[in-house]
Amino acid sequence: MSLVLGLNLSHDRSACLVRDGEIVVAIEEERLDRIKHSEGFLIQGHFERLTKTIPIKSVAYCLDAADVGIDDLDLVVGNRPLGDGAVWRIRRDLPIRDKSKIRELPLPGHHLGHASVAFYPSGFEQAAVLVVDQAGARWPGTGRIEKHTLFRGEGSALTRVAAVDYPSDYSDMSLGLFYDFFTVKLGFVTRYGTPDWGVFGCGGYPEAGKTMGLAPYGRPRPDWGNWLTFDGFDITVSQQSLEDVWQRLLAEEGGEFSAADPLRWQTQFAKDVARKIQDELETAMLHLANHAREVTGLDRLCLAGGVLLNSVANERVRAESGFTDVFIPAPAGDSGVAIGAALYGSIELLGQARPAPMRHASFGRAYTRAEVLEALATVTGYTGVELACRDAGPRDVAELLAGHQVVGWFNGGSEMGPRALGHRSMLADPRHPEMRDYLNNVVKHREPFRPYAPSAVAEEAGKWFDFSGESPFMLLVPKVAGHAQQSLPAVTHVDGTARLQTVSAEANPVYHQVIAEFGALTGVPIVLNTSFNDAGEPIVETPLHALCTFVRTEMDHLYLDGLLVSKVGRELPAAHPARSPLAR
Repeated sequence: MSLVLGLNLSHDRSACLVRDGEIVVAIEEERLDRIKHSEGFLIQGHFERLTKTIPIKSVAYCLDAADVGIDDLDLVVGNRPLGDGAVWRIRRDLPIRDKSKIRELPLPGHHLGHASVAFYPSGFEQAAVLVVDQAGARWPGTGRIEKHTLFRGEGSALTRVAAVDYPSDYSDMSLGLFYDFFTVKLGFVTRYGTPDWGVFGCGGYPEAGKTMGLAPYGRPRPDWGNWLTFDGFDITVSQQSLEDVWQRLLAEEGGEFSAADPLRWQTQFAKDVARKIQDELETAMLHLANHAREVTGLDRLCLAGGVLLNSVANERVRAESGFTDVFIPAPAGDSGVAIGAALYGSIELLGQARPAPMRHASFGRAYTRAEVLEALATVTGYTGVELACRDAGPRDVAELLAGHQVVGWFNGGSEMGPRALGHRSMLADPRHPEMRDYLNNVVKHREPFRPYAPSAVAEEAGKWFDFSGESPFMLLVPKVAGHAQQSLPAVTHVDGTARLQTVSAEANPVYHQVIAEFGALTGVPIVLNTSFNDAGEPIVETPLHALCTFVRTEMDHLYLDGLLVSKVGRELPAAHPARSPLAR
């Protein structure tokens, strides 16, 4: 038996344990330390040196879940974050006796970690593998940073075919930084307690998903020109040129826009900027994908890197780049590098076979009924909120959803990656025209323009969406079929699209049953699915996390691995969808 532990030391710190080539367990540190994006070794300065460690909570979680000790490991493989090595950090912090077991991905390494999680579990024997992100690792001896990289995957081998980089002074920059630049200018930033940290000194983490969600409200602006320059595999743009563009746009706007204004997203200017950079990114991703097909001559494509969380751009690549099949892993961002590092160690260093294709992302541990009951007692004792519990199944949850109730859904092991995929979700009725606004304004406290995703039983998805194939990880955005848009107002975005998840009975049987039961009751085999968290928080991991979020938000019920929890004596808020008739 071989055991390999993979670690991601960048932002979204994470750990993964692979046994005999198969992924056993994986977790992001933010789910455990409750710090959004759980930043890694990218901050410079006194605070970073004093406090930053490897994702030790995730390491302990993985070892406990697999019931192995740290000295049972055959290898520990880490990635190389921007400006730092991995090995000495792991040797310093990991209490493993044999330090020779600690290895790092071959330098520069970060993009290889992304490529590994994209290709090895794809199920493809051959594929082009494209990595596009904000910042990779530094090339040794040059100080230049990985921008985007093309690999050729064949069998168990990954070979770098093309790579471009950029300097640390941002006189050129990556597509991820390009998108983040304007995201920061629009004021979409998660704030942290370390004000000197962040891209472009923003003191936080750019929330690119908000920019993507706002973009369809904007107008095309060809009069603003092109902001990216294409040269073969390279795409160039400088921070200075973008700053000049921004100042010109502000001057044209009359200087009225302020990123500090909480209602800034309502301005047509903000909407147009979001639309412009989304259009530019989509064009750039299509350019890179077309180049990858031409250079490799292959008809299958694997994608990874933080930019690949832009599901709208992904859909265009899938539909328009000419590849016959495209695979994007659920943890396409930096958290997935832990899986990539573990698989690299297992396959390349120990000679194990590739894993089974990734059909789900539920790599977290399951919790026992005893742990659930202990959490219930803890929450009741500390909050004083009276909770009623009863055994329940998928049909019970479907009936509540059909009655326009909002249900927290906690089932099995948590997902790896930023999307809730039917294990740590909030579920609701996609048919109700007021449900999106209620969730945004009352339950999750988000901007009202932000859309919600549909989860559809895989066998019925083609009847409701202009889509064929699989979208198990909610990373593609097809059109909602014309006849279905009126039936699905809560999950149809302003441009008629939806970030679709297809759910198969094989990959997630309990969640599939809930959706199927809802379909039997309503004629719509689709539920609204959003992440189980409040604004600015990581997705819940434990039963206690779930109960705490349930108690202090306006969710109506909580399904906890077969137990249905409700708040005794609670009155529905005035804006609750169940108080108004369902428009059919």
